Order: sequence, then C-alpha cells, then structure tokens
Amino acid sequence: MSTAKLIGIDWGTTSFRAALMDGGGGIIDRKASGEGLLAVPDRDFEGVLERAVAGWDEGRALPLVASGMVTSRTGWVETPYLPCPAGAGELAGALTRFTTAGGRRIAFITGLSYRNPDGAPDVMRGEETQIAGLALHGLRLAVMPGTHSKWVRIDGDQIAAFRSAMTGDAFAALRDHTVLKLTTADRIEAQEAFAAGVAIGAAEGGAGLLGKLFRQRAGSLMGDFPAYETAERLSGLMIGTEIAEARSFAPDVDRPVVIVGGEALAARYGVALDVLGIAHETAPVDAAFAGQFRIAKAAGLV
Repeated sequence: MSTAKLIGIDWGTTSFRAALMDGGGGIIDRKASGEGLLAVPDRDFEGVLERAVAGWDEGRALPLVASGMVTSRTGWVETPYLPCPAGAGELAGALTRFTTAGGRRIAFITGLSYRNPDGAPDVMRGEETQIAGLALHGLRLAVMPGTHSKWVRIDGDQIAAFRSAMTGDAFAALRDHTVLKLTTADRIEAQEAFAAGVAIGAAEGGAGLLGKLFRQRAGSLMGDFPAYETAERLSGLMIGTEIAEARSFAPDVDRPVVIVGGEALAARYGVALDVLGIAHETAPVDAAFAGQFRIAKAAGLV
C-alpha cells in the first residue's frame, strides 16, 4: 500500500468529500457524505472532519488542505479572495494556516475574485482548485456547470478571468415559482426538446431571454409542443443562453471547451455544446483533489 502524504478535503454547502493521497497525488482512499456546511450541527466543523478522517491519521501528523465553501462567510474559516490572475503558485502563497482545538493543522485554499472591464465584481470558491488540478496550459476556456455556473478563461497556467451565471438557480425559480410551473410539473426526459431549447436560447447571441421565456408558455398553450416538454425546453433555453453569453466572453479561444463537473450536468452541457457545434472535452472527476495536491506541493507541504 502506498504511503499517505496528504489529506484533501473538498467541503461544499451540501456535500463533503475527503481523499487520502500518496506522494504522487494518487488517491489511496476516499470518503464522501452529505455533511455539507448546512448540515454541520452547532458549527462543529472539527467534529465532522475528525469523524470523516478517522483511521487515516490518528496522530494528526499528515498535512491537510481544504477548499470549497468551507472558506466562505458561512463556512469554518473565512478567507479573503485572491484577485486574478492566479494559478496554483499564487494559491499556494495565499494559504490560510489554521490549527484546530485538537491540534490538527489545516491549510485552507482561498477563492478568487475578478473585476470585469466595467468594474463589476465576480467571485468563486472551490472552482479555482479544480482548475489548478487540470494543469491546463495556453489559452483555454472551461465551463463548470452548477447552481452558479462558472466560465473560466485560462491563460498560460493561470485563471485570467471568469464569469458566473445563475443558470441552475434561475431554472429552479422559473420552473417552480412562475407561470411556467403550470406546464413543468410533469417533466419527462426529452433530448429533442432540450436541444430545441438550446438553439432558441443561443439565437441572437443569447439576447431576448425574457421574451423567449414567455414563449415557452405560449408554445405549450398553442400546441406547438406537448406541455410536458416545457421543463426540458426551459433547461435547454437557459443553458443555450449561458453558452451564447460565454462565447462573447472568450471569442479568441479556439481549443475545445473543458467541461468540469458532475457526470449528469457535464453530459447535459456536452449535449448543448454539440447542438451548437462547439468542440468540448470532459475533465477528470477528481480535479479538486488533483488541484489540492498541486497547490500543497507548491506550498512545500508534500
């Protein structure tokens, strides 16, 4: 069995993942649970952590790095955002060192901030570590689907810029709390309906979303498509709009878009990119742990 050299913790709002890694970043063992930040009782973060890594490092001697929403204002230790551009080296230099009451030493990886050309801010926590794990070089564009999707521009080996889209949040709100709920209650999987929504959303460079949304309701009333397809069309519409906006964000990137995320969402975005004729590839599922190892190595922890 390989010798353990590092523990990585990927701690989000609703999920907790841990990996025990060897000296090359290989994963020896892993654990996962639903003990995300919202499920931690009485802010007992240390208790959740110690129960998760029990049996890995009883002497608390291994270096441990943590990333994700655990460093947010509602997390365990809030860390200041590091401005772009930044890569693994800059993240390593900005680690926040912390020692628990039980004596375990933790290095928290902070998130990134970015100011758009008009001065408007954007932020991320956790995604920066995943991008670091991909070790991309040159000019690349990555999409990280989710409740708040991220489109990340990589230049050299650094995150040069990024933009967030509240696609998942907006989809859920529109589906469940607007007139569209009258036709999205009975949802079926319909790839053709999803593809049609993608094309509509991306049309006109993604402009006109508000009008396009109501036409989903009107289309079902007029019999243009079955009402039970509305949810799939709405999902496609939102993702198609997001992609069209992102293309204007990085028009000079001509290499395949890298999709970073869970299997189901990655597959859905892959279909959407196919509909629009955009080349893409899917990142490894353990990008977060690979990024933690790379940052820990740059910081001299392993």
